Amino acid sequence: MKMNDGNRWRTQGAGLRTAVLLIALSATVAAPSALLAQTTSSNAADGVAPVRAAAEHFLRVFDNLDWEAFRATWASDPTVFFPFDTAPERATGRAAVEAGFRRFFDTVKASRPGPPYLHLNPRELRVERYGDTGLVTFMLGEAGGRVSRRTLVFVLENGTWKLTHLHASAAGPR
Repeated sequence: MKMNDGNRWRTQGAGLRTAVLLIALSATVAAPSALLAQTTSSNAADGVAPVRAAAEHFLRVFDNLDWEAFRATWASDPTVFFPFDTAPERATGRAAVEAGFRRFFDTVKASRPGPPYLHLNPRELRVERYGDTGLVTFMLGEAGGRVSRRTLVFVLENGTWKLTHLHASAAGPR
């Protein structure tokens, strides 16, 4: 019996569907020291601590532009929506994701003292876990100014939480 796309979607599992729906409705990079103070979750008993730790590590190495440690945080086949006007399409696969970030790392390192280089200040941070999927969302930017939205999606890959998707988008003043 051949399943249509609707039936296949229903058989994928509630956790995956929920994560995908949340990603479609929201959008995510943050200061590691601020994560613990700003994290909220409706499912804290479900084990968000390992997802939070993975996010903190990712954000720390990203803030420091530590290339090798940053590369090690990614899952085997990641995707990214970059916030850059020069990259309006989704980057798919490790080579495309690394190429986009490599240019960013080189440009920022050449123009700013650091580390840390980015001085990220997340607001409205939320960490959630749905089985083997972790979702981290937050806002960047100052209240009343231009706001950027971020979504990080982590997956459990070979026993380690790895970043599989990053969505970065800008919004108007808030």
